[in-house]
Amino acid sequence: MPLANRLLSWYDLNRRDLPWRRSPNPYKTLVSEIMLQQTRVEAVLPLYERFIQRFPSIKDLAAATQDEVLTYWQGLGYYSRARRLHQAAQIVLTEHDGLIPSDKAALKALPGIGDYTCGAILSIAFHQPEVAIDGNLLRVGARLFLIQEPINRSKAKSAIQTGFESLLPVERPGDFNQALMDLGSTICLPKNPRCSECPISDHCQAYSQGEATQLPFKEAPKPPLPVRVKVYLVESQETILLRQRSSGGFLQGMWELPWYEVGSNVAGTTLKVAEEYDWLSTHLESCAQVRTYQMEYIFSHRHWFMTVLHLNIVEPIYTPHDENTLYLWQPLHSIHTVALPTVFKRVLEMGGV
Repeated sequence: MPLANRLLSWYDLNRRDLPWRRSPNPYKTLVSEIMLQQTRVEAVLPLYERFIQRFPSIKDLAAATQDEVLTYWQGLGYYSRARRLHQAAQIVLTEHDGLIPSDKAALKALPGIGDYTCGAILSIAFHQPEVAIDGNLLRVGARLFLIQEPINRSKAKSAIQTGFESLLPVERPGDFNQALMDLGSTICLPKNPRCSECPISDHCQAYSQGEATQLPFKEAPKPPLPVRVKVYLVESQETILLRQRSSGGFLQGMWELPWYEVGSNVAGTTLKVAEEYDWLSTHLESCAQVRTYQMEYIFSHRHWFMTVLHLNIVEPIYTPHDENTLYLWQPLHSIHTVALPTVFKRVLEMGGV
């Protein structure tokens, strides 16, 4: 039996019951695939259903504020994905009559749509013969085609892409991609692959040569960049001082505690130190209470070594003004309604807030 037929027969019997597969449409495929970028299915499941309940259509998503979209994205991380998804929804509404484009070039022109996501949407939602290469398919492909190059190099990715394109069935391309994803998630595991249960082991070159456990090869990623950061946790009359930057790179668009990277020309902000942080420092003597403590937090590409200044100010004081930055004295009783990144939630916990 051809590989595709074996795989699809296995998939029909063993497919994972995922909410975006139950009543599929292009919008649900778009949302789920953006959420699944760099995120495990288990983490996406509860948040996807909450998100779809609040934004059941692309029109609902486009009409929402970015703050609300970010709030419903909490727990998934990589918040730039939520901003790009929101932007994509608005573009679809204004430029494509509210219909997610089925044209490859038009789809890839949307914010947040790369090769994998484009292939997944076209194959799953529009039944077009496109391969969607994610981490699971890279691992399965490395073993299936006996790829000795590191799978995070373009040479290996290209070889795996070509291999799967030669096997892709025209009649069920979306199911073929999802079957490979399920195979990688449940059978062709990173460690201790369950080759005896694999429906396509007869076609697997690594299995036939006894190398399934040795593959794939992968170059170690660069460790997160260590950065010294100063964070201001400012309390006043049961409120917390937050800011939101509309530009400036890292964490922009999120509500956050005021922070800056020490010795990096205030990277990640649109303000000069003299306009904001010296302003905060000048009020230290007037604070009813000042505490300082150290924390660490690791992002995918940054390792923050934080000095947190916990200030308790008697009166909410004037905040600096910048055209790209909003400030808010957020009541503590409603702090949970703000889309606050996990790092700052940890700071609040450390401060007993």
